[in-house]
Amino acid sequence: MAGPVGASRYFGRNTAGLLPFSVACATILGGSLGGCSPSEAEQLAAAGAAADASMAAALCDTLPGDSRDRCLVAQADRFAVEAAWCDRVPGERWRGECRFRAAERLVRAGDPGAATALCVSTPFARECTYHLLRESARTVLDQPPATAAAALTPWLAEPGAHDAPKLYWKAYFRERRGSGAVDDPTGCPDEACTDAARETFFESLRATFRADRAGFCATPPVSVTGWAVTPDTSTWLATWADDACARDAAPPQAIPAAR
Repeated sequence: MAGPVGASRYFGRNTAGLLPFSVACATILGGSLGGCSPSEAEQLAAAGAAADASMAAALCDTLPGDSRDRCLVAQADRFAVEAAWCDRVPGERWRGECRFRAAERLVRAGDPGAATALCVSTPFARECTYHLLRESARTVLDQPPATAAAALTPWLAEPGAHDAPKLYWKAYFRERRGSGAVDDPTGCPDEACTDAARETFFESLRATFRADRAGFCATPPVSVTGWAVTPDTSTWLATWADDACARDAAPPQAIPAAR
């Protein structure tokens, strides 16, 4: 079974109370009917239909082990409860998942300090922090780097996010690739931004190269889709293209004959 982060998000907002008991159980617990008794299904369905978090938690608490933990996390997410509510989840990993989700809500509310503190208290602190930085970056995708840097500022003082600039700018440029924006790295306010821009530029360049290796090397492009033509991007493109095409044209190494 997959760990809590990712797989468990499937059932976060499920309307299981409207489903037959067996289907409700399978839906909330990730699609498996194994070990899901009718009484357990009834409790899961009832928790999913409860009118408030306290009632839902009381119903979840009647379930055994892992089912109880996952039920509690689902209801915490459904009612958007305070982070302290997660302390009632007995299992460490599912308690961490509950805090992960609460941290998401905090960063959307503009409190990265409290969000980072929650991330540090989970078994997957780095993944949590990166996810929150990506959420912050998504709020400024319509802005150039010079002004998008403002969303990074609150993270710079957080001890739990020591590499925040690197993670933030990497998320910013990668997310912008799907938005149709044109990036100009000369607007980067710091080295971390420039490094992330160069890394993402190379990712775009590799995709262009793989699509038509022969054509790329016969007539190297002078620009890359989604990137402004600047002294930086021109230098990056020329250097990368020279190296890639030289390696592509090199004859294969002979395999020594077996003795």
